[in-house]
Amino acid sequence: MVSSVCIMTGGDARFFEFLRGAIESVRVHLVGRSVRLGVLDLGLTPDQRAWVAAHADALVTPEWHIDFPNRDGAPTWLRGLLVRPFLRDYFPGAEIYVWLDADAFVLDWSAIDLFVDGAAARGMALVPELDRGSRLQYGELPATWDTVAQWYRMSFDPEVATELRSFPLLNAGVFALHRDAPHWDGWAEALGRAARNGANLLTDQMALNYAIYRGGLFDRTELLPAWCNWGTHFGLPAWDAGAGRLVEPYLPHTPIAVLHRNGPDKAEVTEVPCVAGGAARVRLRFPPRWADRPFAEVPLEPGDYVSPGLAVVTPDACFPHLVTGDRGRCSWPYLRREIPHRWVVDRRAPHVGFVSRDEAAILYNTALRFRGRRALEVGCWLGWSTCHLALAGTSLDVLDPALADPTVRGSVEASLTAAGVRGMVNLVAASSPEGMATLAGGRKWALMFVDGDPEGTAPVRDAEACAAHAADDALILFHDLAAPAVGAALDRLRDHGWRTLVYHTMQIMGAAWRGRVAPVAHTPDPAVDWRLPAHLHGHPVSA
Repeated sequence: MVSSVCIMTGGDARFFEFLRGAIESVRVHLVGRSVRLGVLDLGLTPDQRAWVAAHADALVTPEWHIDFPNRDGAPTWLRGLLVRPFLRDYFPGAEIYVWLDADAFVLDWSAIDLFVDGAAARGMALVPELDRGSRLQYGELPATWDTVAQWYRMSFDPEVATELRSFPLLNAGVFALHRDAPHWDGWAEALGRAARNGANLLTDQMALNYAIYRGGLFDRTELLPAWCNWGTHFGLPAWDAGAGRLVEPYLPHTPIAVLHRNGPDKAEVTEVPCVAGGAARVRLRFPPRWADRPFAEVPLEPGDYVSPGLAVVTPDACFPHLVTGDRGRCSWPYLRREIPHRWVVDRRAPHVGFVSRDEAAILYNTALRFRGRRALEVGCWLGWSTCHLALAGTSLDVLDPALADPTVRGSVEASLTAAGVRGMVNLVAASSPEGMATLAGGRKWALMFVDGDPEGTAPVRDAEACAAHAADDALILFHDLAAPAVGAALDRLRDHGWRTLVYHTMQIMGAAWRGRVAPVAHTPDPAVDWRLPAHLHGHPVSA
């Protein structure tokens, strides 16, 4: 059994958007939130360093470990390639070290498990550039062998080039090494030899291949399938629209677990084949999703007010049962029937309303400020608010006892899948606040949205639990402040030193925050004569 794992990545300012995606792709997984994460600073700006430091366990600047011609003028990113045989020196204490290039993203943790198991069993685990889905295997091998031979000649000599030219390259962009594996020393020795002839983008990979093929390490190396490190330079994956995920282009369409945007083409959106036929424009970054469904261009319905200055996403197509509700069918006494904004419901439960379009925009824009950070939703009903929080890129935990109902859970999962954000959300069928401590596991949430039981002492208990599990810099959003019991929850946080703000929306939203965060600004609909209920007097109102 592996006792400890360290995942490592790195990047510079130019590559920061990729680096951020790689880090988020680790932390979004439940197990990835507790795994040790080390990052190499190869030229980040101060703001970028601060973001990385908040998400990683260690942030270090590597040194030059080998000498090569013109080293003093070499770019800083090259240091990140040539330092790889020495990574365990920068992040000591782990049993297994997993490297992830900044342009590689973890979509399914099963690949990380395989890398770890492979390294534990043999010493090293990686993926060969050899697969039925690779264009190289269909007529390009002769030219590929010539190119590989040229790389070996540049790094070593003609004899090595002749011998190894037709061996599949072992990709060094994603790999795992046991701390005691002989590959560390073999790779370092080969790299030192290769670098004497000059260092470039491929020197470290050619040295690793040389060490494995010629250094007697092949039998100590586990070769994993292409879906564990799918390099888009050699062939595009396919899009499974029904499941909302990238898969291998051939049967049985195994899901891509690690997507590697290697090669010179790093376009954010690319047209890929669909499993069911045709093609789709898909965002090949983290998280990957249907690019034609950013939901930003869907026209609003009559009665859908949104505050100026707030970005809008409209994932309505992902909620096929979403309709305009009849407020006369709702018996809840605090429903604000006088507000002319559209009340949206699920036709299967027409007496329960969702957040309004304006309220959803507040959720989405607030969550954008917490992209990549842990967020918690207390009460998701059928996932409308959940979808907005996840579309903003948060790593979202959801607590709702209704998720124990297979019909409710299936509906939520289907909508999140259609929106391309299922992998961002951890759905937990449990009540708050009882389930919150177990779910937190000793970690903290930076953003929380409470839309749970609005009656009795439940809102105050939720607020107190949220405060206990909130990060030092945290913001808590509340829905249904029209209900006095929810207003009491905002009062409780204010009385404990949190700053508060109320939003004039259909059911009234509110925010409580502390530390170095702030709520979004909101302008109420000027066509409405807004009146603040007496139980909210004393809280400032946005705009």
